[in-house]
This record gives sequence, structure tokens and C-alpha cells, in this order.
Amino acid sequence: MMHYYVSNKAHLFWDDVIEAVVIRWNSFAQNEDFRVPLEKMIELAVIKKVKKGLSDNSHILLSAEDAKWLSEDWLPRLLNVGIQYTATVAPDKTITNIGLRKSIGKDTTKWHHHDFEDIHNAVGWLSGISA
Repeated sequence: MMHYYVSNKAHLFWDDVIEAVVIRWNSFAQNEDFRVPLEKMIELAVIKKVKKGLSDNSHILLSAEDAKWLSEDWLPRLLNVGIQYTATVAPDKTITNIGLRKSIGKDTTKWHHHDFEDIHNAVGWLSGISA
């Protein structure tokens, strides 16, 4: 594991076991507190030349403004750096998960995304994809 970015809102690291960039949110974040860790995620994806990403959103809510930024700005750039597989962990039927589903509802053949209710299933899915 290579720690890349840590704040009081998020922890971003490279997981060499599943060969993915991983962000774990530990509290509510919005605006810059939300966007800076995600920008760092793109940086790390470029450094590692990776195609997999995992976002543990178990402890975060998503504002409408941040959901719009995520969908219109950040996600296209993430896909542009080579990410092809993403897993998101969030309890089903939460505002966060519903907001993320709407924001990542892009129609693309180069991108595969799955939502999971727990980290173990997300890790298992990503582990089954070769790097």
C-alpha cells in the first residue's frame, strides 16, 4: 500500500493487491474538501497508469453542486487518464448512492462501474479484473 494523500476528510492510496487507486471518505466533505482528494485520485491514476479505482463512500453525503462537478468535470477526466473499472461502496438507498448513480450514469463502452453495499464485495470484484 502506498499512501498518497491524507486529510481529515479522505484517505487516498494505491492498493498493490487489487492494483487500484482507492479513496476512503471518513466524513462529510463538500466543495474544496471534496474536490481536492478527487483531483489527487486523478494524479495517482496517472502516476500508476492504472485502470481500476475504488471509492468507499460509506461515510459521505454528496451535495447537488458536487454531484454536478463529479459528473461533468471530474468523471470525464478520470476516464481520460485510463480508468476503465470503478467500484463505489455506499449503503443502498442512501442519498449519496442515489446521487452517485445519477452523476455516473454516463453511457460509455470503455467504462464499467458497479455499486456495492460493502467493501469486501467491491474488492472482490476489482480483484477479478486483470491489471
